[in-house]
Amino acid sequence: MSSRQERWLLLFLATVAAVLQITLAGRQGLWADEVFSLATATGHSLEHQSATARPELGDFVEPNHPVPAEEFRRYLQHDRTMESPMRVVHAVLLSDTSPPLYYLLLYLWTFLFGTTDLALRLFSTACSLACLPFLAGIARHTGGRGAVIPACLLFALSPLGIYYSTEARMYSLLWLCLLATTWASLVLRRKGGSIAVYASWVIASTAGFLTHYFFVFPFLALLLYLMVQPGKLNRLYLVTSSLLVALLICPWYINLPSSLAGWRITKDWLNWRPWHFNRPFAVLELVLQFFDGRAKYLWAAHRLSNIVALLLFAYVALVLLWRLRGRLFRFGLPLLWSPFIAACAAPVIFDLARHTYTVAVPRYALGALPGAYLLAALGLACMQLRTRTIILALIVLAWTPSLRSIYRQHSRSEEAFREIARAVSVSGDSSSLVLIHSIPSGVLGIARYANASTPIASWVGQLRNRRVPESIRELATGRARILFVKVHEVGEPAPEEDWLRANAVVYQERRINAAKITEFRPRAGATF
Repeated sequence: MSSRQERWLLLFLATVAAVLQITLAGRQGLWADEVFSLATATGHSLEHQSATARPELGDFVEPNHPVPAEEFRRYLQHDRTMESPMRVVHAVLLSDTSPPLYYLLLYLWTFLFGTTDLALRLFSTACSLACLPFLAGIARHTGGRGAVIPACLLFALSPLGIYYSTEARMYSLLWLCLLATTWASLVLRRKGGSIAVYASWVIASTAGFLTHYFFVFPFLALLLYLMVQPGKLNRLYLVTSSLLVALLICPWYINLPSSLAGWRITKDWLNWRPWHFNRPFAVLELVLQFFDGRAKYLWAAHRLSNIVALLLFAYVALVLLWRLRGRLFRFGLPLLWSPFIAACAAPVIFDLARHTYTVAVPRYALGALPGAYLLAALGLACMQLRTRTIILALIVLAWTPSLRSIYRQHSRSEEAFREIARAVSVSGDSSSLVLIHSIPSGVLGIARYANASTPIASWVGQLRNRRVPESIRELATGRARILFVKVHEVGEPAPEEDWLRANAVVYQERRINAAKITEFRPRAGATF
């Protein structure tokens, strides 16, 4: 096709991607990690110890008594005056184990566009759409014009790409930083580059380091290749640029040891061995998630279509290896496969160093997603146009059941906060109490969708603010019923539930995805 036709087709793909992502972004309620993102971006820390909380800086403080849902919602909103970005940095240092750039950008985004679910997620969508020009440029430089449309189409229509392009987390920003760094590396190697290109490389690399710590793995892969095979790149300039990146990230990374060592409510969750854990199989899943249309715990698997998608990509990989044998280490092609391998290896290396189970959480390898589709596009570019078109159509068709499952879901990660809130919301009923056993993100997630006047009491066991039976008696006194919600407790026991079962009547029990809702009523009398 002509350049004009290619541009129109790329614009069409970007439009389709935007429609798909915006549609999905408004369909599902937030889950705990997204609630955490919003709280942090509005300057509120959630994961700290009670003794270190500073209410004047917006830190979460567990109320001693039940409060209306709207009282909890203030942790998910900007203050009336625009708070200082330093409050966001303070919240990141106390609560998160990620760098602050995503939260700072989300802070500005939500201040401008609001804190609704759709507005919050559209920042990730904007970052994802901004990836397409870089994908097209990298594909054109490495695989020719025949690789451009396949790379953009696979990125735009992949189930994993669509899912994380509509999640209020930093992954699509990580893709953008990685693609921008790869593009600048490719230009520098092929043409030598100007000061502007070196500046772009420094800015993109610095942004990547300040977005996610696992950016270091694909970055080092890129840097190593550029040092060994610099092309027209000046090694002295590359070293100078790398030192400049190190200097720019130093103010944050100098605090990294103390930040990682700090106490957090969910600090040790990666240390728990998952049920039926098999490390080699988990590592394999890290790689296959980009191709088979399946994602562990995120949406329903479709065995036949997943297998078909894998077989199609396996054929593309064989064509790639056969047609480009002996050339995979030349012409800048390692700038595609080395970051992909490094990003997939990141959780494995982290586990070896920290003795954790990060490989059981496939999203920690998401930095490999752009490289996966660039490599696939390179293989497709080796085929005849008709064959390439048929393979692409079959891949999208094989992905369709997974895409349908994603759009049919009403919640993410089994945490149906919106549905739970509807089930427990009471308006103007002071005799009822909603008691939530969860981490702060879970409490805020339910409060976000509940009626504003619904009386809610939080029970965050990790904070050790509550005692049984003293606290549960104090909370229950005068109530005619207690709606006990247990969701996203992160392994914390629920002694308050045991007390209620021993001292009250179970009137009704139900499950909404991973949440359990139990209605308790007094054994004798009208109230507790």
